Amino acid sequence: MNFPRFLTLCLFTVWLISLAVGQANAQNILDNRLDALAGTPENPLEVGIGIKIDQITNVDQKAENYGAVVVLRVEWIDPALAFDREELRRDIKVFNPRALADHAAEIGAVLPAFVIHNQQSNKWIHEAAASLRYDGRVVYVEKSSLTLQAPHFDFRKYPFDTQEFHFDVVSIFPSDYVSYYPLDDFSGLGDLLGEEEWILGGARLEASKVVGLSGRDSDQVALIFEGSRHLTYYIIRVFLPMLVLITVGWALFFLDEYRRRIEIAGGNLLVFVAFNWAISADLPRLGYLTFLDFILQCMFLMTGALIVFNVALRKLKVSGREGTARVLDNYAIKWIYPLGYAAIIAYAVFAYLLVP
Repeated sequence: MNFPRFLTLCLFTVWLISLAVGQANAQNILDNRLDALAGTPENPLEVGIGIKIDQITNVDQKAENYGAVVVLRVEWIDPALAFDREELRRDIKVFNPRALADHAAEIGAVLPAFVIHNQQSNKWIHEAAASLRYDGRVVYVEKSSLTLQAPHFDFRKYPFDTQEFHFDVVSIFPSDYVSYYPLDDFSGLGDLLGEEEWILGGARLEASKVVGLSGRDSDQVALIFEGSRHLTYYIIRVFLPMLVLITVGWALFFLDEYRRRIEIAGGNLLVFVAFNWAISADLPRLGYLTFLDFILQCMFLMTGALIVFNVALRKLKVSGREGTARVLDNYAIKWIYPLGYAAIIAYAVFAYLLVP
């Protein structure tokens, strides 16, 4: 055998060996990826959920919901999505949501689909993108606007109430297949929420399990925050006029003409009715009294009683018992009227504001 033919035979043998080794390595890589397949009861897919609210577009107390602009961040690692960065010459691939879903379906990977549990309206997605790193790490970011239910509203302490707002993200898959953990660093409330009526804060993430769409326990991550009202509005627009009306009612006792007292008290009664309608227009038709409702109803009853009391005094005067009328009038000025309102306010504070 001459030397050139021998050299060719050696090179061909080396090529066959390298081809066999390459196929074996490729098969090992594939086997490793299949062994690490995520999204199964043996290897649940661990998914991080971050929720940040950039804006509060409105808070509708009567409908018990609120509108928000939200940024969702979802992170997970799935070896089945890994790729050869040397071949692609880059470390990251970027997908839109539909392209990522098609790519995952093509290779049989599980995407951690979710629903927003307290969503009430269509979700308008402003921007959405996903980055896939060569090792299978995925970061999905979505900015959207939507309306969310707020079933935890409780108006018993209105307007001194503190309300709780939720944004609940629930996995479509049972917890055996996909588990959630919170991304605290990427969650919270923005600096410019655009909400003037409420003071919002106390944001926190809570992970829990709920019954999902599958009918089995699914993981949930919820952003929970609290809101209290700017009290300056209520002090100026509600409590100050109420104080003026109470003072006017007390000043009526210094009029000697009982008929004039009745006329002025009747005007006050109409003002309280208007107050009651104006305040109730901002709230749903509740099956309980709020703090402000209780105060208004008591003021309404006190004003009605004041009219009846002055009618009785006038009857006494007409019947010739003016001395008795003046004694009762003096007693009402010093004790009944001021102590009555003090007792009403004290009871309202204790029953509505101090009791949890």
